[in-house]
Amino acid sequence: MAKTEIDSRPALDSLLAEGAPVLSEVVFQGLDLREHSQQLCGVFLKGCVFLGCLVDTELAGHLTEQGCLFYPPVPDKAYNPFRTSLYSVEELYDTFDPEAHDLTASYRTTTDFKIYSSFRIPDDPEGRLRPVLVDETLARRIHDNSISDALDEFIDHFAHRSVVAVMGGHAVARNDKLFGDIARLTRNLRRKGFLPASGGGPGLMEATNLGAFLAPYPDEALEHSLQILEKAPTFRSGGDWLAQAFQVRHLYPYRQGGESLGIPTWFYGHEPANLFASHIAKYFENSWREEGLLALAKGGILFAPGGAGTVQEIFQDACQNYYTTYGVQSPMIFYPRQYWDGPEAVFPVYPVMQKLATRGGFTPLLAICDDLTEVEGLLEAVPG
Repeated sequence: MAKTEIDSRPALDSLLAEGAPVLSEVVFQGLDLREHSQQLCGVFLKGCVFLGCLVDTELAGHLTEQGCLFYPPVPDKAYNPFRTSLYSVEELYDTFDPEAHDLTASYRTTTDFKIYSSFRIPDDPEGRLRPVLVDETLARRIHDNSISDALDEFIDHFAHRSVVAVMGGHAVARNDKLFGDIARLTRNLRRKGFLPASGGGPGLMEATNLGAFLAPYPDEALEHSLQILEKAPTFRSGGDWLAQAFQVRHLYPYRQGGESLGIPTWFYGHEPANLFASHIAKYFENSWREEGLLALAKGGILFAPGGAGTVQEIFQDACQNYYTTYGVQSPMIFYPRQYWDGPEAVFPVYPVMQKLATRGGFTPLLAICDDLTEVEGLLEAVPG
């Protein structure tokens, strides 16, 4: 029997208004149940789960008597393990002041940096993770599971094949022609109803989310934004990289129709999450995040120039297609040809992909292009 998930006040009010004497297989998540204590204490709770809920002493005793799984809120953490929604720019960068004298210091006051600091040791030359006990590890796993749950709910609002991802280098500068080209591509895709997704960080990930963010605006908005962003070309520009992005967001506030997904990680916390993903699924566990992003992109993935991380994602995606891991095979498109194929290729992986596709039965879903207009057409041609 599937469990019913209750993670909002309206859903809770609706459930309790039914007045049922028995609640069976219900998961309550991240709710303040103290004012409902008397009512819940009069209900038989069969197979119910309470995650991160606030309860009083009487209700806590009732949950114990009923044999419910109860995991109380975790105090004194920079993050909420039991959150019920994805992150937003406003939440992660809550205290950042784009006009501050010391932009880097301003960033270090934000929720995003505080969570990163609880995970890794800032400024450590070896980038070491903080040593933790099992309680902290468990809290992070619960957090990442909560993010995945919220992500599934978000994706449910979109068509089965609408999520398309762009994989590419985090170091591609904002003044690189490729950055603008990818942004124009994802702007067009968003206007056609696709949901662009990226790893949520800088470089081509930012370009992916930027194009979608500006889809509701006239074309000139993107060209103007690129001119602003070029003043701080890479994330290594420090706080100025964020400040220029905030300037774009000030000129062009988020509008409906500018949705996109960013899936970054605090594992690479020195690469800040970009400011243009409307919905941010930020994880602690990088492997969980990478596998999930590739699996979500059922509408196809464009592999643009990148380094070892992009190459790793190519083989991960090929493996998912080869074994039809998630019940569907999706397009793998490589751009441009000279980067992925031929004797002068930077990473000549395309011939290997052709052999895997032949064995795995996904040859029709494999393509390599030198024209992003052709990429757009290939993604539009995917059934569903």
